[in-house]
Amino acid sequence: MRRHLPILLLTAACHGTGASATFNGTVRGQSMTPSASISAPATVSFASGMAPVAAILLSDASALCTLFGLNEQAKSSRSLLLFLADVNASTGAIEVPPGTASFSVFAVGSGAPPAHFAVASFGVDDASCQRIPSQSATAVSGTILLTGNSGGAYQGTYDLTFDSGDHVTGSFDTAVCHAVTTFLASDLHSCG
Repeated sequence: MRRHLPILLLTAACHGTGASATFNGTVRGQSMTPSASISAPATVSFASGMAPVAAILLSDASALCTLFGLNEQAKSSRSLLLFLADVNASTGAIEVPPGTASFSVFAVGSGAPPAHFAVASFGVDDASCQRIPSQSATAVSGTILLTGNSGGAYQGTYDLTFDSGDHVTGSFDTAVCHAVTTFLASDLHSCG
C-alpha cells in the first residue's frame, strides 16, 4: 500500500515513558483522542526532494510503535503528522532542529522556507488502511512551539489551521520510536 503523505523515516523500538498528547478541535468533522505520541529524527520525502526533519506523530491508534516495527499501518485510525526543520543560514541546507524554537507552518512549493519551519497534516485511514481524502487535510498556517528536544523525544504545543478551514490546538510529549524511520522509509506496508 502506498502512503500519500510526506514520507518520513524514523529505526526499531520505542523509548521513554509518559508520552502524552492533546488534540483540541476537529478537522473535517473528525476529532481525535491521541493514544500514541511518538517521534524521532527522520528524512521526509516532499515533491521537491528528501529533507531531514524532527518527525512527530500523534495518533488514536494504540501500540503504534509496535505496528511500525512490524511494518504494519494502523487501520481505522486518525493521526496528526508534524515535521519540524531548520534552514542552515550559511549553507541553505535543511536540517533536523538541534534545539528548541517556534516553527511556522510552511506550504511546500511556496518559495523559500523560513529559518524554522513546519509541515503538518491530519489523516484518517479506513479499515483497509486507505486514506479518506474527505476527512483529511493539510495545515496551511500556524505555529508549533518546540519546548523540549532530547535524543529524538520532543515536547511542545501546536496551533494549526488547515486547508479545510478547521483550526486545532494541542500539546505533545513524545516517546522516541525508532521503528518509524524504517516504516516510513518504504511506501509499502501491511494493514495491521
